[in-house]
Amino acid sequence: MGWEKKKVLVTVKAYPEQSTKYNSSVCTAGITDEGELIRLYPIPFEIFRGKQSFKKYDWIEVDCKNNSKHEKLKRKESYKIRSDSLRVVDRSLTKSPVDWESRSKFVLPQLETSLERLRDAYDEDKTSLGLIKPKELFEFYMSEELDENEKTLASYQMTLFGEKRTDLEVLPHVFRYQFSCHGEACKKHNITCEDWELFQSYRSWRTKYSTKEILWEKIKQKYFDEMITKKDLYFYMGMYSLQPSWLIIGLYYPPKNNKV
Repeated sequence: MGWEKKKVLVTVKAYPEQSTKYNSSVCTAGITDEGELIRLYPIPFEIFRGKQSFKKYDWIEVDCKNNSKHEKLKRKESYKIRSDSLRVVDRSLTKSPVDWESRSKFVLPQLETSLERLRDAYDEDKTSLGLIKPKELFEFYMSEELDENEKTLASYQMTLFGEKRTDLEVLPHVFRYQFSCHGEACKKHNITCEDWELFQSYRSWRTKYSTKEILWEKIKQKYFDEMITKKDLYFYMGMYSLQPSWLIIGLYYPPKNNKV
């Protein structure tokens, strides 16, 4: 299959990682204008800062081709992009205040019943992206303490659009949700969350709050307490590239009183 132009509503940006092949790696996923889930790569980190930057819920156009046959796990939604073709074409869903109803018209049709169903779908046809709604949130925590005295910086040599090299702090993926979903045989799930906003909150709030205890209190309040009391929370799920395990790659949380 050759290159094709696709229009994509960006719904997921996971926190950047180092990549031995692409120098930087940002898990970027979305929904095409035909209603299909898609994963786009390689998208270097610096594109989110430069003149070509785009936000979650921007509509973009990009030349891409399916790359699932070249992946270890053959994930069917994986598309490689032509790096110089990406452009933003519509920002109507990123305006403030957020039009949750319009967003949800694209997002909620992707809803699956459970993580168990997504696992079955991968076995059936290599489905590796999906949206689920937790039935109950039990816990939100860090699987290990982050050392505030040591910051690991990774140098990302950007080639897309000729950007200069940038140092980016690398954070271990330690944020986890424990929850149940709506599967008939569901047991508690304990899944790592890689949501971009969560990581950015942690990074920026460290300088805002005086102690680790206060910092964690604020993070837990936003990403756990308010998700239960004020938000109608959904998880964007994605399969890890090297083994068939699922991650929470993004959060979707319209207000509870939103009518969709």
